Amino acid sequence: MATGEVLTGLGVGLTAVKAEVFRVKPHQDLPGPTKHSGDAAGEIDKLRAAIDAVSQELQTLAAKAGETSAEIFEALEMILMDESLFDTAVAEVESGWDAATAFHNGVETFAELLSGDPTFEERLADIRDLAKRVAANIHGISLGLNLPEEGRFVIVGEDFSPADTAQFTKAVVGVVTIAGGPTSHTAIICRSKSIPAVVSCKGAKNLVDGVEVLVDPVGDRVVIGGSDSDATQAITFVAKSSEPIIPVRANIGSLEDAVAAATTAAEGVGLFRTELLYLSSSSQPTVDSQSKSYAEILSAAPDGPIVVRTIDAGSDKPVPFLEMPHEENPALGVRGYRLIGQHRQFILDQLLALEEARQKSGREVWVMAPMIALASEAAEFASLAREVGQFKVGIMVETPSIIFELAKLASVVDFVSVGTNDLSQYLFASDRMNPNLGAMLNPWQPALIAALEAIATEAKKVGIYSGVCGESASDPAFSVVLAGLGFDSVSSSRSQVGAVRTALSAISMEEAKGISEKVRMASTSDEAKSVALAELGKLSG
Repeated sequence: MATGEVLTGLGVGLTAVKAEVFRVKPHQDLPGPTKHSGDAAGEIDKLRAAIDAVSQELQTLAAKAGETSAEIFEALEMILMDESLFDTAVAEVESGWDAATAFHNGVETFAELLSGDPTFEERLADIRDLAKRVAANIHGISLGLNLPEEGRFVIVGEDFSPADTAQFTKAVVGVVTIAGGPTSHTAIICRSKSIPAVVSCKGAKNLVDGVEVLVDPVGDRVVIGGSDSDATQAITFVAKSSEPIIPVRANIGSLEDAVAAATTAAEGVGLFRTELLYLSSSSQPTVDSQSKSYAEILSAAPDGPIVVRTIDAGSDKPVPFLEMPHEENPALGVRGYRLIGQHRQFILDQLLALEEARQKSGREVWVMAPMIALASEAAEFASLAREVGQFKVGIMVETPSIIFELAKLASVVDFVSVGTNDLSQYLFASDRMNPNLGAMLNPWQPALIAALEAIATEAKKVGIYSGVCGESASDPAFSVVLAGLGFDSVSSSRSQVGAVRTALSAISMEEAKGISEKVRMASTSDEAKSVALAELGKLSG
């Protein structure tokens, strides 16, 4: 590849890095589909032993990887240990397949049942990785990445599973993947670890060991032989005020998250993902046990309001103790607040536990329901929540339909919070794992910005507080646009709270409105982003 050649993709991070390519070698090939010799009982024993071994491996990797990955490992371990998956694999053994092939077939059956769900399919590569690890254990094959421990390298591969990212060493200073997307596991981990990355970079398939590259995430590109001076510069914000023009809150999902968020300048919590507490729970927790967990988290969280999302189970977040029907398209099925039909008591118990925790902790608690599509659903949830506790009550705006129902929510809810990840998914009908559709998940898409403006404007008209807690709010430049569009607060990943807060302290509200107005006139996502960065660059000097 020629010096100066540019490979395009989707950038993750705000800083560039130059280093040599370390091409992650493909794992040793696993044996193909194989029939067993007739000892079905022996194969079943092999399968159970391999599943137990991989389960232990996932627990070890979770402890090593830290909390961001640990939540994903817990979800994967739950799937690995799922009895229905095991029973499906046993049926495959009884039909003649060996243990490794049987488990692979079981996973593929599981995948087929959930095909068509973009959220699930984003995790599908991670789930298929489980089948590989079970097979590797059975055949005595190592799936280690064999990464260098010393030096500085940009690692390049097709994509990286949760187990892969847990093996990243201190020598990994940049990451480039051929597949994946902006919300893939690789992107999430690189963002949390502040490792510059470019994902969905098809041209990376031709990169070889030893070639020096510049990973330029702000420019959404990899430059062969590029120098530091070639890097696209992120806007450097200098706070002009001690307070941001709108509050910046933190997203959390555990006690550890709450403790860490409290060390930042976050003004409370904009999204407490309660379902992350239950991804590995085999039995339904009592009100008392929930109340104790919630009280600890509320007490540890940063000062300010704490916005709690009631359980968002379903799709890619199955919760073991909630019986969920198999659906052809779970993302469009029974998930989030739609569980009220079959699991009303659990939602009521959760609200009761939150009220007890609110009283114990003395904190200001706002509760909101996910996956609300109709004003009538919002009214039902608001009524339930207010009967149970002294909360401010709101809903997530994730479905396009509820945007057109906001006018009906005056005096029904106190606030709305936009989940831009799901809103983008439903707005653009895009498979979030398909690298060919990665551009659809770009928050700078004009159609998404128009939808966000409509939400903020309509909420203000009817006197409802509005915030954004989706991934886009972690981008300092985009947070400025959100403020200019009229949102009352943003909530980011805790690692980005400082950067977002600085950006929103570096400009006036009038300046933010002016930038948003120009961004709204853009016809493409690239143009929208370029306009925003150019205008912010002028203001930052």
